[in-house]
Amino acid sequence: MIDMPPLSGAAKERVGYPKQKPLALLRRIIEASSNLGDMILDPFCGCATACIAAEQLGRQWAGIDISEKAAELVERRMSDELGLFYRGVHRTDIPKRTDLGKLPLYRSYKPTLYGLQEGNCAGCASHFEARHLEVDHIIARSNGGTDHIDNLQLLCGSCNRIKGDRGMEYLRAKLQL
Repeated sequence: MIDMPPLSGAAKERVGYPKQKPLALLRRIIEASSNLGDMILDPFCGCATACIAAEQLGRQWAGIDISEKAAELVERRMSDELGLFYRGVHRTDIPKRTDLGKLPLYRSYKPTLYGLQEGNCAGCASHFEARHLEVDHIIARSNGGTDHIDNLQLLCGSCNRIKGDRGMEYLRAKLQL
């Protein structure tokens, strides 16, 4: 049984965020799953509905979103709907992982990556001998990528030159994959 329909386009609480949930729904979820004073985390806070509900229900809260628009909406909604002066922290740098410890030199992962990729270039998918493949960062270090094996791949020399320090989307577009 659905007793709480999604927000209509004309709903009074709508703030223009495409995936906005009804405030009553978030209040129900928070009330059922936490106690007064508990901490509520909304890791994709978007338009701050969960943060508003948590504040109204006497919970501490933290909202995270990569969008600058989300940060603006949290500030505006806290002021407009709750009368609170709220100034959040908005980071513009790329957070770096600190939990990986000392990592081995990224090139040392080549034999493992070769096995995982079955000798194929992660770009053009051509098969090469290991000596013809180069270790590449999926997300460049200059863009916050780490030397962890989860951020490494093997590319043939040609694909590696085309990609440079850009993302894989760029390489795929250039290769028309």
